[in-house]
Amino acid sequence: MSSTTLQPLNADAISSAMSANVRPTLGHVEILTSVSSTNDHAWQLLSAGHNKPFVCLAEHQTSGRGRRGKQWQSPALGNLYLSLFWPFAASCPPKGLSIAIGVTLAETLNSFGIRGLQLKWPNDLLCKGHKLAGILIESRHNGGYNTVIGIGLNFRLSPDLQQIVDQPVTSLEQQCHQLPCRNHLAGQLIEHLMQAIDKFQHNGLNDFLPSWHAMDLLFGQTIEISNDAETFSAIAQGINANGELQYLYKGQTMSLSSSHHSIRLSL
Repeated sequence: MSSTTLQPLNADAISSAMSANVRPTLGHVEILTSVSSTNDHAWQLLSAGHNKPFVCLAEHQTSGRGRRGKQWQSPALGNLYLSLFWPFAASCPPKGLSIAIGVTLAETLNSFGIRGLQLKWPNDLLCKGHKLAGILIESRHNGGYNTVIGIGLNFRLSPDLQQIVDQPVTSLEQQCHQLPCRNHLAGQLIEHLMQAIDKFQHNGLNDFLPSWHAMDLLFGQTIEISNDAETFSAIAQGINANGELQYLYKGQTMSLSSSHHSIRLSL
């Protein structure tokens, strides 16, 4: 367990952690002291005419969002809140992108010595069974596909905050002997995300499926699938080439593409 003091986010330090050939691809790296959510801010920048790839990060979110409209707890000066904007061409809809992003986030953290990582369809990263990070991808079709990739990564969580979250959570501070530098990790993560997007645009999910299968939390497990209308139990069977969840239900293998369902391990 680490008790390292967290340094403030710094755009120059983040950019310096990226390779020289990657930095020119980004329009800019913006650091915000406080914002409603980095995803919302990214959409506002797009509306203001920023249509080249860019990244915004914040020390604090007042209205951080997770999947299905859930609140993402976003205390100040303790975590990493990051949104990357990317304009996908009309020929490359970002279907299944959360699979590529999840694998990239896990592999980046693994390169910093974080072990015991697991991926939960469609967009959660867990460490030893506790949620460490979440991904929120939003896309709007306007000829192409303007897409914002949001990531919330827990660096440090107070015991009080952990008690009010409705699922087991953890932080890098609880999992590391030496807490990584946020700026260096952010720069490396942004670079790896851009590389992953390039692979995704050229080869779909083919480069990411083996790693997902190796870290798949749900595979072979009894799960509960629910939406506003129903809840039922099934056996998770991994994901297919499109990033859809496959499950066994009443003797038949089914696929689920909608992230509007809640997926939980059965108790």
